[in-house]
Amino acid sequence: MADAPEHFAVLALPRFSALTLAAVIEPLRVANRAANRTLYTWSLLSEDGAEVRSSSGLHLRPDAALSAAGRFRALFVVASYEAERHASARVLRFIRAAARAGALLGGMESAAYVLAAAGVLDGYRATTHWEDIADLSERFPAITVVPDRFVIDRERVTSGGALPALDLMLELLRRDHGPSVALAVASAFIYDRAHRGTEPQPMRAVGRLAWQDPKLTRVIRLMERHIETPLSVAELAEAAGVGVRDLHRRFRVHLRTTPSGYYAELRLFLARRLLEHTDHKVARVAVMSGFASASAFARAFRGRFGVSPSGVRGGG
Repeated sequence: MADAPEHFAVLALPRFSALTLAAVIEPLRVANRAANRTLYTWSLLSEDGAEVRSSSGLHLRPDAALSAAGRFRALFVVASYEAERHASARVLRFIRAAARAGALLGGMESAAYVLAAAGVLDGYRATTHWEDIADLSERFPAITVVPDRFVIDRERVTSGGALPALDLMLELLRRDHGPSVALAVASAFIYDRAHRGTEPQPMRAVGRLAWQDPKLTRVIRLMERHIETPLSVAELAEAAGVGVRDLHRRFRVHLRTTPSGYYAELRLFLARRLLEHTDHKVARVAVMSGFASASAFARAFRGRFGVSPSGVRGGG
């Protein structure tokens, strides 16, 4: 007799990422088809059973409220912007109860903050979207925060975004039902390169640059790893094994900018994300994004976005 299907509960918080939600649910659907039997069932939850809107304005009609969730083997929380603001006391109690019951708990993208606030990630390794890794680590020191695409640590799983969530689900399918099911699911999505969890999250997708100019790609990844303490152009060139003039040429040809200009873009876009989605003081954001002083940061920020850092927060 075949094993009974495993039931997954998926809690969507307001402003969730529709792509991340699909990355969690669709592999389960395709796994059932690939196995020609029902391996998984799932239900969509919202806190009170009411409709939830995604970050792109899509309307999700859930199957049940938390109070009517029933039994499940795994609980995946899906969130994107302002995750903690939607982590009510009822949501946190629900997550803690699921942890006590021994459920597999998943925090997709910024939902890692919600699991962290519930206290169920203490003593675990975890990840979140690359823009929030430093902030999550600083605010929740009991969690070992890593910049991996996804993390599976005992009964806790976290991912850095939509495609890392797909990689995570493929790995869970592989562990549950073997590589043939996982490969069948990947093939259905024409996804021919599943990533390992320990691969670092890129701040910028490099696309064809990865094979067109591996040395330039290496410099970009070095920039991403050295945001708070930026490297000089000379140091970047030396690490890539090219001259400074050659490095400038590569950036001009492939990206139509300079190394310093590209580096500044990375740092300023990270700073804007921190200002929009954390409560760090402007001076702290300046440091986290690699600026020597708050005044230099303010000038660069206004020059790029046409508004002061404090203006991003409505003058706060």
